[in-house]
Amino acid sequence: MFIGHFALALAAKKADKKLSLGTGFMAVQLLDLLWPPFLLIGIEKVKIEPGNTAFTPLNFIHYPFSHSLFNAIIWSMLLATIYYFIRKEMRSALIAGLLVLSHFFLDLLTHRPDLPVFPWSDWKVGLGLWNNVALTLATEVGLFAAGIYFFISNTVLDKKHKIIFWSLIAFLLVVYVMNVFGPPPPSEEAISYAGFSLWLLVAWAYWADKSA
Repeated sequence: MFIGHFALALAAKKADKKLSLGTGFMAVQLLDLLWPPFLLIGIEKVKIEPGNTAFTPLNFIHYPFSHSLFNAIIWSMLLATIYYFIRKEMRSALIAGLLVLSHFFLDLLTHRPDLPVFPWSDWKVGLGLWNNVALTLATEVGLFAAGIYFFISNTVLDKKHKIIFWSLIAFLLVVYVMNVFGPPPPSEEAISYAGFSLWLLVAWAYWADKSA
């Protein structure tokens, strides 16, 4: 799941207009923002194996610290707590925490059974939507379209911020198409370094949303 995660950050404006899109982007992608440094220091592991699923060549061998259900709950509580102490907005803090946790459940839908439930256990789950490319595309694009609708229906942007917002949307779609139909990554190390670019999307989202 890629743009499907961002869809929930966009749709969160329906629930809370005070929550910045940048914070929403950071929340829904927090597990993936933690993943690259964990890969680089060697406590998590991924392999490039074309055919691992029909949709992605990545074999997520070991990522209990960033992506287990247990730790997803911990990360969600941590972000919600930090947000509350900085902004003093309980509703926004709770929604930010739920957005963090949503990452696990969207991944649960798409991944094969490789998502750990507990970091100390071999119990892994996944419903395997990635084994059907057409259904995966329909689900993600549908979620993304719905997220955009909820965002633009609940956010007033001036001309400048509209341009920034729609350029962000276009960029996400281009990256998604490249990920789906482009060549596999050249190496596992390249995946780690490329993952840090997600922070640029977070910054872009803050820039696009005047409530940042």
